[in-house]
Amino acid sequence: MSGEVPKRPDNTRASLFIQLRPGDPRREVAWHTFFRLYAPMISGFARRLGARGSEVDDLVTDVLGAFYSTSPEFVYDPSKGRFRGYLMTCVLHKFTQRRKKAEREAKPFGDHVPVDPRSIEETWNDVWETTKLQQAMEAVRERYSTNPERQRTFQAFEMCAVLDRPTSAVAAALGMSEEGVRAARSRVAKALRQTFDHLETTTG
Repeated sequence: MSGEVPKRPDNTRASLFIQLRPGDPRREVAWHTFFRLYAPMISGFARRLGARGSEVDDLVTDVLGAFYSTSPEFVYDPSKGRFRGYLMTCVLHKFTQRRKKAEREAKPFGDHVPVDPRSIEETWNDVWETTKLQQAMEAVRERYSTNPERQRTFQAFEMCAVLDRPTSAVAAALGMSEEGVRAARSRVAKALRQTFDHLETTTG
């Protein structure tokens, strides 16, 4: 097996939104997919905005709950912008609502550090790309866990590319040739790039 990502035409973001509509037999599965893809991005962004602890969970619930309620009418139109921009706006809206409510009630909310509008989009994009990379890494790790040989291939990649260990040291540690380590690193890196690109198609 090459570790390549199979093409799944029904797994684009447009079809995912269609599956979220009431009456579609795939709605429950689609919602789990939606949650798995976007909840980590929302929570990561919320923490960068200053939310803490249960505040993060509350914001994830607010955003995803609101989207679930509006999903029957939601129509994905890429000509109006990327979905990632729409989702960022939703998170900011709910975050602002909760912060203002806490201020009115004189209750604590996060660290109360003012959000610099100039850095919001940059922060969101950083969280988005980092989360996608983590998701891609976990997906590839899972595909390479099917037998000991494939596990060793992934381990060679991880030791070289993630832990930045010398090829010679990795080869000695795993009982591989240096050429085998380089081949393993190249093969897994290719699978990781393909998976990352697939997630880009899926998430928007």
